[in-house]
Amino acid sequence: MIQTILWMLAIVSVGFVSYLLSYLRFRRMIAQQTKQMMMLMKAEDIDNLQIGNIYTQVDEDFSDLERVAMSLRKKYLRLRKLSQEERKGYETVFSGLKEGIVTVDQNLRIISFNASFMSFFNWAPLNEHSNYFLQDVIRDPQVISTFKKSFENSGIQKNEASLFQLFVTPLPSRNENESWCLGVFYDLSEIRKTEKIRIDFVANASHELRTPLTVIKGYSDLLKKKLEATNSLESIDLLAPILQSADQMSDLLDELLNLSKVEVGSSLLKTQISTAEITTDVLVEIENVLRLNGKKIIVENNVEAVLANLEAIKQVLRNLLINAIKYSGNSSEIKILWEQNVNSVILKVKDNGPGISKEHQDRIFERFYRVDKGRTRDQGGFGLGLALVKHHMINHGGSVKLISEQGYGSEFICEFPSA
Repeated sequence: MIQTILWMLAIVSVGFVSYLLSYLRFRRMIAQQTKQMMMLMKAEDIDNLQIGNIYTQVDEDFSDLERVAMSLRKKYLRLRKLSQEERKGYETVFSGLKEGIVTVDQNLRIISFNASFMSFFNWAPLNEHSNYFLQDVIRDPQVISTFKKSFENSGIQKNEASLFQLFVTPLPSRNENESWCLGVFYDLSEIRKTEKIRIDFVANASHELRTPLTVIKGYSDLLKKKLEATNSLESIDLLAPILQSADQMSDLLDELLNLSKVEVGSSLLKTQISTAEITTDVLVEIENVLRLNGKKIIVENNVEAVLANLEAIKQVLRNLLINAIKYSGNSSEIKILWEQNVNSVILKVKDNGPGISKEHQDRIFERFYRVDKGRTRDQGGFGLGLALVKHHMINHGGSVKLISEQGYGSEFICEFPSA
């Protein structure tokens, strides 16, 4: 009996020792394989990896697992390298652009930007790992509003300030809860300098031409009086084109000087002006022109007052009406419409003339641009009237646009902000 018990104890002891040795060996193997797997998954260079026999044949399962891990790691490193190369390429392109570029999310948190953006706003992040918002860099509320509108309307937004032009466009969303927008800032400082040089040149040239023109006109008038006293009718007829051209040149210089003043964009004194009174005043001024051309003005007024500069809005309405009279063709009616919008007052001047073709509509507000050059000269136009309208509206913070189709007349729409 005792001998049997001893045999049983011996067998149990041998079994326990064998189990313990097997456990320790298996644990050591597991630890070694796990260590190799961790080294493999952390490796930055698979080709030069030195961790012994990675494909150990001690355990087929681990061998297969290591092969799969090796393949996944290689794919990951290859994709990461490709992503880094693409990112460097984008950064190289963006850093070489003169335009300031910034990407923001729906909370206006800055995601990415280029060097031109930092230079444009004289900003540099103190810590590249910190979160910065657009409001931390740009204090202009109109710029912030432009980005917000792009998120709200899911469309391209445009804004123009004195020194830059901004375009904001939505980017494709990576997921439902996230949306981005790309803002591009175009530097207009050089363009503004060039425009100022041109404006100064026109103003100075107009002033310089005024003196010799006054001399020509004065002596021509004196000569005309002497010829009339001697009844030299043939000589008076020869002198008439000189006087007419001098008057036209004088009118041109007046309009050029006026346009130069408007283009400077100085601050306007704006007041609440009665739309009925301003319309009546302008119609009285051009009454003779209307009568000579056989035109009739129809006024529809749905607004009591407009916030504007008195002289500027007079010139806007006068120029639009003169333009409609000249180009309304055989139609006798011209319509003036005042409307109230949500945040603005709308002025519309519509004629039923032959209309303006698409090829001319983009340039109709350029200075000296004429759709029908021959007829415009006969009627004494210089191509500055609509340019004055455009710059008056810009100075008011508003806009002017044209809706026209050949054969269906033209409609000019001016929008005056209410505040």
